[in-house]
Amino acid sequence: MQGVRPLRPGDPTSVGSYEVTGFLGEGGQGSVYLGISPAGERVAIKLLHARFADDEQAVRRFRREAEAARRVAEFCTARVLEVGAVNDQPYIVGEYVDGPSLQHQVTREGPVRGPALMRLAITTATALVAIHGSGVVHRDFKPSNVLLGPDGPRVIDFGIARALDISQSMTTGIVGTPAFMAPEQFLGEASPASDVFAWAGTMVFAATGRGAFGFGPLPVVMHRILSLDPDLSGVPGDIAPLLWASLAKDARQRPTAEQLMRDLIRAGTTGSPGTTPQPTSGPQVGTPQGGTPHAGTPPAGGPPAYGPLPYPVGGPVTPPQQGFTTQPQWRRRRAAMITAGAAATALVAGVAVWLVTQTGVITRPGLSPTASASAASGFGAAVESVASPSAKTGGTLRVVSAQPLETTDPGDIYLPLSLNLVRLYGRALTMFKPVPGTAGTQIVPDLAESLGVPSADGKTWTYKLRQGVKFQDGTPITAKDVKYAVLRSMDPSRPGGSTYFDLMLDLPAGYQGPVKSPGMNTDSAIQTPDERTIIFRLRRPYSTFDEVVQMPETVPVPEGKDTVLASGPYKIETVSADKNRVVLTRNDQWDASTDPNRRPLPDRYAIEYDGENAERRLREGRAEFGPSVPQEGAAAVLNDPALKKRADAPVTTVVRMLAINPEVQPFDNVECRRAVVRALQLKNLALAYGTVQAEVPTSLLPPLVIGRRQRDPDLTAEGGRQAARESLAACGHPDGFAVTYVYRDVASERNAAVAVQQSLARVGIKVTLKQVTVADFFRKYGGSPEYLKQHKIGLIAKSWAPDWPDPESFLTLIADSRQINPKEYSFNVSVRVSAIDSLMDQARAELDPGRRAALWSQVESKLAEQAVLVPLAWTRPVLLRGQNATNVHVSPVYGDYDLLTMGVR
Repeated sequence: MQGVRPLRPGDPTSVGSYEVTGFLGEGGQGSVYLGISPAGERVAIKLLHARFADDEQAVRRFRREAEAARRVAEFCTARVLEVGAVNDQPYIVGEYVDGPSLQHQVTREGPVRGPALMRLAITTATALVAIHGSGVVHRDFKPSNVLLGPDGPRVIDFGIARALDISQSMTTGIVGTPAFMAPEQFLGEASPASDVFAWAGTMVFAATGRGAFGFGPLPVVMHRILSLDPDLSGVPGDIAPLLWASLAKDARQRPTAEQLMRDLIRAGTTGSPGTTPQPTSGPQVGTPQGGTPHAGTPPAGGPPAYGPLPYPVGGPVTPPQQGFTTQPQWRRRRAAMITAGAAATALVAGVAVWLVTQTGVITRPGLSPTASASAASGFGAAVESVASPSAKTGGTLRVVSAQPLETTDPGDIYLPLSLNLVRLYGRALTMFKPVPGTAGTQIVPDLAESLGVPSADGKTWTYKLRQGVKFQDGTPITAKDVKYAVLRSMDPSRPGGSTYFDLMLDLPAGYQGPVKSPGMNTDSAIQTPDERTIIFRLRRPYSTFDEVVQMPETVPVPEGKDTVLASGPYKIETVSADKNRVVLTRNDQWDASTDPNRRPLPDRYAIEYDGENAERRLREGRAEFGPSVPQEGAAAVLNDPALKKRADAPVTTVVRMLAINPEVQPFDNVECRRAVVRALQLKNLALAYGTVQAEVPTSLLPPLVIGRRQRDPDLTAEGGRQAARESLAACGHPDGFAVTYVYRDVASERNAAVAVQQSLARVGIKVTLKQVTVADFFRKYGGSPEYLKQHKIGLIAKSWAPDWPDPESFLTLIADSRQINPKEYSFNVSVRVSAIDSLMDQARAELDPGRRAALWSQVESKLAEQAVLVPLAWTRPVLLRGQNATNVHVSPVYGDYDLLTMGVR
């Protein structure tokens, strides 16, 4: 049997009714085991990663799609025998094929030659016919999914890629293997034609041992697939024309699997698959405009003449006029594809990531640093200004969510959508000003009539409530209602919320809220000397407590009640039994004279969880507010003029980072750490982190974080190779060294890991990549200082977003060495600098804004000097305004549109 290892501790001994006898391998989807069925038949059991069980809807969809795969005819495919779940972990049982994969065979023995190649092509094309005939699209056809059994090749994992394309919460990556993906798959689309493209790439690999578009980092491969011709050098002439046709950029121009099968059989007997016009005039196919010749050349005689559909989905494509009639079909096809969406190339090198020009200058297509500020409409209009401004009231504003709604209880709220939403019906003591741009990071009074008054030592904060504020039942809101709201959030049995008040207030030991600790005196933490005054007493000085009390824990709740009574302009009218639909209507007890921040426009808000349909409803104009566009669909939005004019791509406070572990040699030397920072090609990292989701950073803290950013000269788009070599020489390793990099099993981090590896290889730093599961990354690997030290892990992937855009909120957990827990999970695993700890303590206690800003600037400067925490990319999600939404602007705090100011036509 091929590659079977004995079971080890931790491996299952049974899955369902199947006995597990050995381990076959592991991939991005899960682990594969050899098993025995109750009837004694050998089977392959794919036990999917535990993360695929986190979402009930995901599991249902997985089962539905995997069951569809069972309909596929058995010939040339490995049968799917059973689909199920054990301990909520999905599994698939399939026919066991006792043979190596095509990937393994070619890598070990070399390319497939002669009649064996034609048999392989015919058999796998026949498998595609069976798969497509059952209504299934493979989506991940590649050499490792072709097994070379004793009775012939078998195709496996058909339909599984689709089954796992289920939840943005589970993966942010593209479904498929980039080197074998069709252009349209990078736009989030897949069809039988996409499988034909992947099949052709697999056959090129089988024939040559190379990829049709090479291998490498995702951005590089994407660019080649979208812009260059395939390299078919070394492919036998009897099959090359078919592969050329199957690798067409335009899916409409590719043959179907049935056409392929017929022409392959014909080619195997006559050596002449189809007839095609001979190439005449026109540019050399292997020379993209403005580029350099590619190794590929069109096969002699051109491809078979597979005709296009009358026009593509969504309307006809107008081909270029000049020279079109003189170009052969294979050339016209490519020209039409490029013209139809010049953004096909821009998808990687432009659409909304970054364009890297031949001069090395990095630009943003369609959105300059100042364009959004001056734009009145169109792409980027809502980033720094208000798009579709309107003061019109009335109507229902529809909010759709791709994730189940968290809760409506202010004491349990923590996620961005809920924090955005709660301000409609709840008023905290303070709030961030609901305006676009950096002005939206300003903290202003809300339920309180002014910002807090601190004591001289910064440990006591006093607020006075506005006069005349009432609950929805007409009852006046008092300071005791705010105190009760904060104290009830302390109950450890409550499901959510933050821990700021639990940790910061000077509470009596063991206090667990008014229900579990009745009668306990809490005046040491909160006092209410009169109906409008509330005083907070802290354990330690905290100079920006105004930012803390904007959290929804200070939204008032009547003492002794757990009912949410509205204090804002809206009240909760209905909540569905499954809590997936909430309707808000106007609160007639809200008084605009007591609320300078809100000018409510809609009459109603209808909030609904709609899973994978949420973004579709937003695109189609059936919602005004919805989820951000998934990474794999961003380019499709920005290539559609009608959608693009409703889109925005703001820089957020989310930062992708690289932690450099000073407890692992040679990173105990700062110059060796600086060598890594200097060598990083940040332009490639920006591309690796997503189609439209990253920006080259110039500092650790992104621009929206309050304060003056200091540009780190070691951070460069191209990577400073000479500067890195100077640091290597300074730390005693002029020829480089070896290091291990650990990261999560998600597409963006895999792509970034490869980009880091290649950047560092240019200066002699050899990086070994260690990929671990998302479920285990923080607890066992990337968040365990003890594990990292014992296993000499020098580089760790990190991602971080603060609760609000302030240096203290951003830096405390990632840069304070006292947050490190050697035995358990820690987010900070690399910053161990007592001088930084001391500076942060001073900044937290400093009440003067100017001096406080200077202290945080010193912290950021010292972090850059120490080279222990490196920004790799600032993220830029693609947001989509609803077709009927008015008065729309991005909130810099929530990284999404501000629900508080929106209206509806």
